[in-house]
Amino acid sequence: MTTFWILVALAAAAWWVARLVVTLRGDGLGTTPPPSSHADWSDSTSDLPSEPFRVAR
Repeated sequence: MTTFWILVALAAAAWWVARLVVTLRGDGLGTTPPPSSHADWSDSTSDLPSEPFRVAR
């Protein structure tokens, strides 16, 4: 009878691990690509000056 309960416990543990894997894979974390980057300092997208730290002459 002990062998039966060990097999039941192993089957339950395998089911629990399988459900955990399905849940963690289905949450979306780590599967979405990162956002695309933008230009560092571009005055074509805004009215910022083309040189951020220009020295006055």
